[in-house]
Amino acid sequence: MEINAELNTHMTASSIPDQVSQDIESYLLRFKDPKKGLNMLAAKSQVHVKTLNRLRERTHNPNYSTLYKLYSCLLETRDLNQLVEKVPPVVREKLQRTDPQLKSSPLHRFNFDLETDLQKDPCFTELYVLSETRPFDDHYVRDRFGSYGLTVLERMLELKVIRPLGNGLYGQGEIRSPFSAESIKSVGIRLTERFSKTANVDTNFANFMSLYFETVSEETYREWVLIEERAFKERVKLLEKPQAKGDIPVFAFTVVDTLLENEQ
Repeated sequence: MEINAELNTHMTASSIPDQVSQDIESYLLRFKDPKKGLNMLAAKSQVHVKTLNRLRERTHNPNYSTLYKLYSCLLETRDLNQLVEKVPPVVREKLQRTDPQLKSSPLHRFNFDLETDLQKDPCFTELYVLSETRPFDDHYVRDRFGSYGLTVLERMLELKVIRPLGNGLYGQGEIRSPFSAESIKSVGIRLTERFSKTANVDTNFANFMSLYFETVSEETYREWVLIEERAFKERVKLLEKPQAKGDIPVFAFTVVDTLLENEQ
């Protein structure tokens, strides 16, 4: 699966900012005190009040992750597929164009509620990722997570997140989780802690690790971010080649951020 917290770098030629601003204002009409309504929307959607105000003022072009969080509240649905069907056409077009998840199997159903498990439960996270990359059996789950792991496996089977493949193996089910920025961070850190191998940096093409911290100009920082976005898109494009898929389960987790706290 390819997941990306898409950038907010370019205003598109569409009326996304106008549409989002209009929909937020319509929501606030339910409240006598718009400030109270905005705070409630922020708490419910997990989109910061400052960001919501920028959206109201049309000074912020939301990425698909923000659109999901916002419209799941405005439309009161936890089903991503249902949300995509219900959002205004201009919003739907952006989601379908920019979210790699929607370009996966058309049989997949995405449910926002699964994100809670991905962010909080290491067992759920690992089984979810492995189900997309390499089959596993009861023995693996028991050895890795004990009886608790078998309980989680049973629940994931009931939720149709995992399905039996035959011969005692399990793989990807039809119900998938969308990935917000919060989930990308949580899952990425967990996979890094569990599977990154420092010894492999001494072997060519075994893995890659890098770390930078510096004080840079705003122009340089933006270029850094754009470089990582291009790298992500190149990896996704590479997977479209017929010979790209194989037997090696891999992960890539990339973060570029400032060393400033509580930025919004």
